[in-house]
Amino acid sequence: MTEPWKTRLERQRSVLKEGSGHLLVFAWYSEGGPAPAGEPYMIEGQTGTLSEEFLQKHAYDLGIQGVRHCTRHMNVLEAAEDDSLHCIHIDWGTGACASLFTGRPVSFQEGTAYSTDTVIKSWDDIDRLKFDPENRWVKYELDFWRGVSSAHVDGIAVNPHLYRSPLDLANDLRGNRIFEDMYLAPEQVERLVSKCADLIIELDRHYRTEIPLLREAPGGVWGVALPEPGLIGLNGDPVDLISPEMGERFNHPYIERLVDYAGDVYFHHHTLGVSRVSSVAKIRGLMVQQFTPDPKCARVYDVLDETWVEASKRVPIDIWQNLAEAPDVDAALEMMRRGRFIVRFYTPTLGECRRLIERIRRFDGRNGASGVS
Repeated sequence: MTEPWKTRLERQRSVLKEGSGHLLVFAWYSEGGPAPAGEPYMIEGQTGTLSEEFLQKHAYDLGIQGVRHCTRHMNVLEAAEDDSLHCIHIDWGTGACASLFTGRPVSFQEGTAYSTDTVIKSWDDIDRLKFDPENRWVKYELDFWRGVSSAHVDGIAVNPHLYRSPLDLANDLRGNRIFEDMYLAPEQVERLVSKCADLIIELDRHYRTEIPLLREAPGGVWGVALPEPGLIGLNGDPVDLISPEMGERFNHPYIERLVDYAGDVYFHHHTLGVSRVSSVAKIRGLMVQQFTPDPKCARVYDVLDETWVEASKRVPIDIWQNLAEAPDVDAALEMMRRGRFIVRFYTPTLGECRRLIERIRRFDGRNGASGVS
């Protein structure tokens, strides 16, 4: 009998890679306990804000805890019989991610971290950017992955880091001046973003070389996973702050370079950029385009139309909005059954969860609907 996690992996492959289905459903229910939205910053029994001192002492312990966090909830997914998979990655805040390439101190705040300064003061500084495997921040993350490796069990997907996209990393290194630079010095912006793409590839290759698990276990992030290792997850927020034309110049080519390197790229941005759905879908080879809701911005289920269906045929769309919040659930499912979407929802009980999953599955192409054209 096939293990449940392997069945979920194959379901995901059928939609994300083969186009033989229309909908993946990711569910949670209150009876299963708090949803594992991400890896806890602090080891069990301690509270407070993450710090570099804490990582020096406990990065390895955080890796072990990440595995325990997932294994405690495996029975929840098996009971629901949805399509998601538990995944482990590192996201200690945007500043901590930038410091992987700069080695600079980080300002940790509750739930995130920020860079303390920019490093690209003049364009000549681009030439001084380089990947340093001896960077202490890189070593903290390797310690984390050694902890994960020591405790890992089958059925947990891995992803070295939720990287900042090349443009997002460039934004951190240059600061918000980069948005003016797009008009005043576009060639230099391209040079900086290109360098950032190279740095991400060097770091990712280093992690996979040092940690066998990262080149052996299924690759995944935020419940989305494929049987093969190598998936890269990206935070692509800046694409929502610039025009589609600017995105196609300063964002898309460098994501495609990561696609060429990794094979599969999961691209996160926000509903501030709902109008970018078609533009982002043009990124060659992208695996998933994901939308996280922003306050006071359009909700996906309020704007879901033919444009979204067509975009999803190019790149599956992961909607981080409770399906139950849709104005008309069946109308939304009827629309999405013609494209490729990841549907998420949350219910109080397992019984309600199973009923809604059954309702969603009736709209899926693997249950009689026609395939994606």
